[in-house]
Amino acid sequence: MLFAMLSALSWAGFDFCRKKLAAYYRAPLMSVVFSLSVLPVFLVLWLYAGAQLPTVEYFLPASVSGLLAAVASVSFIRALAIGKIAIVLSMLSFTPVCSALLAWLWLNEPLTSAQVLGIVGIVGGSFWLMGTRFKATESGIWHALLTSLCWGFSIVIDKYALQYGDKAFHATYITVIVLSATALVLGVRVKAADIQKHVGWWGLSALVFSSAVILQLVAIELMQPGIVEGLKRSVGITSAMLLGAWVFKEQLTIKQSVAIIFMLLSTLILLL
Repeated sequence: MLFAMLSALSWAGFDFCRKKLAAYYRAPLMSVVFSLSVLPVFLVLWLYAGAQLPTVEYFLPASVSGLLAAVASVSFIRALAIGKIAIVLSMLSFTPVCSALLAWLWLNEPLTSAQVLGIVGIVGGSFWLMGTRFKATESGIWHALLTSLCWGFSIVIDKYALQYGDKAFHATYITVIVLSATALVLGVRVKAADIQKHVGWWGLSALVFSSAVILQLVAIELMQPGIVEGLKRSVGITSAMLLGAWVFKEQLTIKQSVAIIFMLLSTLILLL
């Protein structure tokens, strides 16, 4: 549970860095630079751990997970480009539902009744917090749903693949796939001048991003992926709202404040 919470907090820190950088850079460029910045970190960790190659059983599930993550990355960027951010973030709260269902059906890892209630509370609280309603005609909603499905399924496949490979190698392998697919599909070309002005924020982003990924891989080996995803979404969304209020001076309504409390209570239920 500790690793899952640390991973969720790291993801929240990464979201904060991403929001700061989003004021200066487009999402496709950011996605590629993030992958480029963490790739050396994962590679060094793999070399430090002994540079062991996975068994042959590893590559099919790992490749599927990487492709799903790549599709999610591109779809997420597209959803942000054409849809409202409140809709996109709300739809991402479905990732723990997807993860929990696949882990139950494929890995035979069911949740307790309390954990199911916690995940349902997180999903409902997210929509309540963002003040959104599900409308099939809303721009970007299907891209956001595809993102949820891909990210939700990929974390379960990650857990399966880790039976046959090292965590640092897996992080490296997945990042290479996501980086290659994102750069090719979106046609992104990175120049040194693009990132020199905010190198500090890029460096901090690389630190929290790499920490989030490694801690998440540790967490899913120890617990149900749906719980890990639920914690990530709950902590990420509530942290974003609270940081927006404290750092960016964004006003929280009474309804949003109550929704945050509801999501935190749902998170506590999930931890039972």
